[in-house]
Amino acid sequence: MENIIIIKTDRVGDLLHLSGCIKAIHENFKESKITLVCSKYNFQVAKNYSFVHDFIVINQESSLRILIKYFKKLILNKYTHLFLMDGKNKSLILSCFIKSNMKSVLCYWKVKKIFNFTFNIYRPSKFILKLFFKNYLVSDENYSNTDIKYQNLYFKLLENIKIKINSRKNYYEHNHEYESVYRTFYDRYVNEKFCIFHFDERWDKYEDIDFKNSLKIISKLSLKYKVIITTGIKSFKFLNELENLYASFDYNKIDKRLLKINQKEINKVIILKNMPLDLLSFFITNSVKNISSHAGPILNISAAFDVNVVDLIKQSKFNELGRWIPFESKYKRYSFENLSNNLDNF
Repeated sequence: MENIIIIKTDRVGDLLHLSGCIKAIHENFKESKITLVCSKYNFQVAKNYSFVHDFIVINQESSLRILIKYFKKLILNKYTHLFLMDGKNKSLILSCFIKSNMKSVLCYWKVKKIFNFTFNIYRPSKFILKLFFKNYLVSDENYSNTDIKYQNLYFKLLENIKIKINSRKNYYEHNHEYESVYRTFYDRYVNEKFCIFHFDERWDKYEDIDFKNSLKIISKLSLKYKVIITTGIKSFKFLNELENLYASFDYNKIDKRLLKINQKEINKVIILKNMPLDLLSFFITNSVKNISSHAGPILNISAAFDVNVVDLIKQSKFNELGRWIPFESKYKRYSFENLSNNLDNF
């Protein structure tokens, strides 16, 4: 039986972006045992994947502490495959101590200029690559290169070692304990086609005109659908203004089955705050369209279920964030700078 370890210790959206690759690994080694080293953040997605058999959830501990804490799993165990799928130094250190027949990694290359001297920076370094990894690809991190798509590189890394790719689509498994919670809320307060407009702390970087244009989009959408405004777990500068405009429901302050909400006048736009991802995912997958400023869960879960998804981002971020567009998705994006000219497209 194959014994496989995958290291992915960054954010929720990053793990979702890798989900098709993890599923492909499982499909090629169906009798394998898969261990996932993840973060406390992306564990909320990972825990639902039925084909992952064991988890190592790491937080802010040092690499040494992690190796001691999980000595049996990381040091004494022998793996047939190791996939290092994030660029964190801590993850790299762990991967060097783990015994595996085949180690695969994505290497990140940047050109830096210091005092008119140009340097090529590789992460991991070429020395580490040759010493510890048999299978690797180099990703050009100079954002002027618009041909780079991370998901495409992940799949190529698998194909290098003859892993067959049946699908390049994102994959997500719902936690069905939350399905009745979603259904109860939908039946009482929505009960029609709806779309999602997601706000989070990214909006702190945007100007008032960006917010006002977003309100115009919400107003246009509300002529055709119910609009559900969802928020991240962190506050942001436009939250109070939104709550002055629309009825707001806070998941943390109501009965968990959403049956004891203080009744307000419910119009075509409502706010749902502080939902766990397990619940938010049901709203994402049943929506007609999901709009955000490149929120990882919104973008990647939408792609997994063929839901229309729209990014609102600054023009200067197009090249960088274009690397994170899912391989198969109903995706559109608009710049804030040109948003007023595209309002009719919503």
